Amino acid sequence: MKAASNIILLAVAFATIVTAASMVKFVNNCPYNTWFWTVGPAGSNIFGNDHERIMVPGSGGSVIHSMINTEALSGGLVLKIRDLPRYQVGQVGILQVEYHLEPSTKSFWYDFSTIDCLPGAGPENPRHCPVIEGGIKMHVPGQAIENACPPAWCANGTCHNTYQKHGSWLGEPTLRCSMNYDLVIEMCTENPGHQTHDDAAPKPKPVLVASPNGSCGTGTGYTCMGSRFGESCSKYGYCGNGEPYRGMGCQPEFATCAKSMFGSCCSQHNYCGDTDEFCGQGCQSAFGNCGLGNSNLRSTSR
Repeated sequence: MKAASNIILLAVAFATIVTAASMVKFVNNCPYNTWFWTVGPAGSNIFGNDHERIMVPGSGGSVIHSMINTEALSGGLVLKIRDLPRYQVGQVGILQVEYHLEPSTKSFWYDFSTIDCLPGAGPENPRHCPVIEGGIKMHVPGQAIENACPPAWCANGTCHNTYQKHGSWLGEPTLRCSMNYDLVIEMCTENPGHQTHDDAAPKPKPVLVASPNGSCGTGTGYTCMGSRFGESCSKYGYCGNGEPYRGMGCQPEFATCAKSMFGSCCSQHNYCGDTDEFCGQGCQSAFGNCGLGNSNLRSTSR
């Protein structure tokens, strides 16, 4: 019976330790998704590479990050937050939450930083941080007293209890709370803000229409495909069917070179021919034949 009692006491003690562990809860009220990366100090092997991002769904989505015991590490853990799914692309707007969990003192230290955000930058600037405009709040629920688990927040472009420039640290991290509590990060607390423009996203191809006047090529919005003036677009930007249109300089993205006397394959450099250089790697199948089987003359220059 005594052994059974000891087992029960151990189970209760273990459950107490587990439930006492703190967590960081992300709540995203923005109409767009946000992402965060976990980055450890040097030597921790917690790199926070781009592909290790964790998405926080927009429109009220939430994600839980269980705090890691950082006493064995050489520094605190950083949660990097951005409204685009990448941050290792140079100077970009990143919000940072740093914490240091100390089970030995039954507490954790934390702070909030906007030093990588450019104040006043619009969404076209990669250093734009929309949640500074839309509002972000880091707080411990149920702890409203400033000296106990103090909050940090930004609203309408103004931040409080927040590091906003390099060299302003008072000690890392600076705010303290008991391990019995959790940290909540709420985004877009005031308004949606403006999501940063994603210049790295694939650009949609322009919609082209059959040329109504014989012009074609870059900047016109016209293609010779289906045009009554001819199926090929010359290097001078005119539709036609003769060799001056289908031959050297023909613009394959606005026409076809497949019937050219110069060859039936369109190379990656926009020239027609029948050798491996034209029919092989980089051949544009949308504008002619492709594949080494279409080559009439095997090249020996490779």
